[in-house]
Amino acid sequence: MHDYKRYCILYVDDEEMSLKYFSKTFGGEFSILTASSAAEGMRLIQERGDEIAVLLTDQRMPGEKGLQLIERARQVRPGMVRMLITAYADFGVTVDAVNLGNIFRYISKPIQVEDMRNTLRRAIEHFLLQRERDELLLEKLSVVQTLIITDRVMGLGVIAAGLDQRIRQPLDAVRCFLHQTPARMQQAVMDAGRLRDPSFWKEAHALVLGHARKIAHALSQISGAEVSPALSDEKLTDVEPAVRGALDKRREALSSAGISLAVDLQPDLPALRVNPVFFGKIFDLLIENELLRPGAVKSMQLSGVMLPEAGGRRHLQFVFSCDAPGMPGNALCSVFDPFSNQDSVAQAYGLNVLMLFFLVHHHAGSVRVEERHGGLVYRLEFPVAPPEARPLPEGTEDFITKVIMNDALWERLTSSN
Repeated sequence: MHDYKRYCILYVDDEEMSLKYFSKTFGGEFSILTASSAAEGMRLIQERGDEIAVLLTDQRMPGEKGLQLIERARQVRPGMVRMLITAYADFGVTVDAVNLGNIFRYISKPIQVEDMRNTLRRAIEHFLLQRERDELLLEKLSVVQTLIITDRVMGLGVIAAGLDQRIRQPLDAVRCFLHQTPARMQQAVMDAGRLRDPSFWKEAHALVLGHARKIAHALSQISGAEVSPALSDEKLTDVEPAVRGALDKRREALSSAGISLAVDLQPDLPALRVNPVFFGKIFDLLIENELLRPGAVKSMQLSGVMLPEAGGRRHLQFVFSCDAPGMPGNALCSVFDPFSNQDSVAQAYGLNVLMLFFLVHHHAGSVRVEERHGGLVYRLEFPVAPPEARPLPEGTEDFITKVIMNDALWERLTSSN
């Protein structure tokens, strides 16, 4: 049994007596809203659109006609069932409306009460059926999205574990990266009509494959030609020339983009045992990301200091900040979820941040990203005397086992609004 009062029927007519008669006749079985003009009807649709299942409008009204209202309503509320009341003289208008697919049904004047009652029931039932179908499609998309997200983290693990044993602690990097994302990954907002189009799923498949290729290519840059081939290449490295050397490579690009960069490194910073190329790549990625947003960033600052000893260990902290208000929307989530943001800049930004996490964690360091005073701040910390490195994973299977057994990681990956 359908609840015909669950949603409203909006009746629009310039004749006040018709509105009163309609409400009195059908108000017992249906929830009725009325409007005496197309403008008033549109205002109700904009303000209470979530409550309205059916729009019923007279064609002949002063000013905007019924068909024009129906077309505007279709743009803002495509799921709303639309019906037109016409006289015989408007038959041509009615045919056009039906042929264009803008209306569910047309009603001839004078209105026949029982026919109208049955028509309203069918309209509500059609709306509820369409809504249920759309919810099932969205649920299907949610399942697909979750499968893609979990597949992406597994794929990232495979890539990280297979980089010729060049990157330590990839699971730690992925887990800490996720803790920088919003508390819940944002679910994609999809038009239900788009989901009903079979071509959507074909395009979605291509989108996922393309996204996976981008991830693989981006992470492969860690072990590209410019990167030293082995962990044994780590050595005591003077921090200041290593950092300034990486930054100097980007000076020309920064100047062209009109971005100023201020560097303030504490004198006599201790040397760190790092892979010099990996270490320089960290600062290169910080600059590269902000260059992805031309016009958004005007200034950057980088400072480096020794932190007070804590727990018997000394840490060197770098703070990188810029005046842009945060990352591109949903950039971090886009690494795992290709539906979350199809903006190529956001995806590139998120992938660069993930690579940053891999490289910092490779050196037993940590990264925090936060927004402060309208700008973006990265805090990177490196131990001066890093602890003995944990054994590298034996391979892909070892990494995947660790991922599967990490309940907190999976909960964060698969959560959604």
